[in-house]
Amino acid sequence: AHWRDAFKISRADTLVIIATAFFQKLPGRMVWMPTLAKARLVIAVAASAYAGALLNEGYGFAVAGLVVIMLTGPYIAIDTRDLLRMNLAALLALVPVMLLLPLTTFDKVGTTVFALLAAAVSTLLGRVVESSNRRAFRLERDLHRDARTDSLTGLDNRRAMQERWRAELKRAQRTGSPVSVILCDLDHFKNVNDQYGHEAGDAALTRAALVLRRSLRESDVVGRWGGEEFMAILPGTDAAGAAEVAERMRMAIAVTTFDGVKERQTISLGVASSEQLEDPGLEWDLLIKEADQRLYRAKHEGRNRVVSSR
Repeated sequence: AHWRDAFKISRADTLVIIATAFFQKLPGRMVWMPTLAKARLVIAVAASAYAGALLNEGYGFAVAGLVVIMLTGPYIAIDTRDLLRMNLAALLALVPVMLLLPLTTFDKVGTTVFALLAAAVSTLLGRVVESSNRRAFRLERDLHRDARTDSLTGLDNRRAMQERWRAELKRAQRTGSPVSVILCDLDHFKNVNDQYGHEAGDAALTRAALVLRRSLRESDVVGRWGGEEFMAILPGTDAAGAAEVAERMRMAIAVTTFDGVKERQTISLGVASSEQLEDPGLEWDLLIKEADQRLYRAKHEGRNRVVSSR
């Protein structure tokens, strides 16, 4: 008896779930997804209890369905605190059902006990899911960082610099602002490894990386391009400005004392700028080649110098 009324309630609940799902898929409606997901769970809990209460028999199956619905909460909530608020809302939604519908005292007590147990299990499961998600996020973050970070110097590696450079070229193309690149290479660095050992060489590279980083602005980025070679990317900087930065980098290395190395170290630098290119968005390889050729000139002309287009 009354199964048709119970079916209408379930059908209305289903239509609400489908309608809200379509709504959040509309352009610009993605921001509603967390709120609507919680609303669907609360509505589903109340609707299942309401539909079951209309039945003369089989209310226990409705309570079982209610428990299953509440156990989906950990996969909807953002964190444990959010899950607690959602479970509380679901329990409060059951109060009018328990008070207004003709349920026996046994059914009311049973529903309350099962709902509280479901909320408790949901909370425990939520803590497990949250902890697992946090570990997975940290692992993914660490893998992402390690894949783009030079393990010795802590600077961006070649892969990260290529990604950054392409992004800066696209930005320069959109805004019309220049972007420059500096390729630099420590002079006679092989002698450091041969004379003082690779440990001293590694320490010198780490020290040089720190000095170069401090020579740049916060918006600039420097990375290890390979071996004793470094690259600096200077957004919003034309060729003249980049030449000045390169000279500052050269002077910073020239006055730096490297532990375990008696001789003063120097660096040679080649500078290129996107303002010299016809199509900055497509000329990554050409610009790097230009900077590399000027670095070679700096080496050929005596080292410890900057070669640019000025």
